[in-house]
Amino acid sequence: MTWLEELHVELGRAGIRGRTRRRIELELADHLACDPHASLGAPAEIAERFAVELRVVRTRRAAIATFGALALSGSLLCLSVLAIAPAGGTHGGAPRSLVAPFSGLGMIAFGQIAFVAGLLALVRGLRPRGVADLGLAQRRAVVALFAGGLASVCLAANALAAPEMPVWWRALALASGLLPLPALGGALEATRAAAAITPDSGRAAALEGDLPGPFGMHPGAVLAALGGVAVSFVVLQGVFGEGSLVEGLVRGAIEATGLIVAVLLLGRVLGLRR
Repeated sequence: MTWLEELHVELGRAGIRGRTRRRIELELADHLACDPHASLGAPAEIAERFAVELRVVRTRRAAIATFGALALSGSLLCLSVLAIAPAGGTHGGAPRSLVAPFSGLGMIAFGQIAFVAGLLALVRGLRPRGVADLGLAQRRAVVALFAGGLASVCLAANALAAPEMPVWWRALALASGLLPLPALGGALEATRAAAAITPDSGRAAALEGDLPGPFGMHPGAVLAALGGVAVSFVVLQGVFGEGSLVEGLVRGAIEATGLIVAVLLLGRVLGLRR
């Protein structure tokens, strides 16, 4: 087996395949053609050096792509929600199916998960301290993208389940739910490519690794405070937006329950807790 053939195998073992592997092989083959006696090192060492460099670049690129795709998805979702009032608002009668209320709840729940996970992926992806941080950023990106995709699907389902709304709003909501899916899929593929060359290297620092200065010493308190802000916002929106204290408290209780469940289910995956 020649040196280039060994390199081909080692690059595959390191997770470097496709066009990237071909480009590396062509560059080194050209180098050897110019200097047949050049000492390039062991193929395994060369492959590992390329993997070390690529996993950082790919993870950073995936985190940025994830945040960009989620920004598009979130913007279109907000546009559709804001357009409900000009469209005449939702009717107060009983829904024709369970799709409308559950899809609306899904938009809110999955949208919040996508925002938090996407922001955390961006923070850790841009400031990794080791291989474990890269893996954590990739897991956060995967959760964010799936949650963003589900929020978009819920928006599209809500449009199909609201025949009482004007045709223009239903078309807007349906398009807003479907248009971000290719961008989310592209970001997911970028994340998969980064994960393919990132070995499992133990646990990364939890939320304290994302917080600056003294905030990193009290991650639990910061998490509780952020949750309190979110719940308070929902309560105030119910009180002043709906004009009902009871409505605000009920919505706040639902929000608090959802946050607790999300932390329990996804806390370890997202690195929010040990």
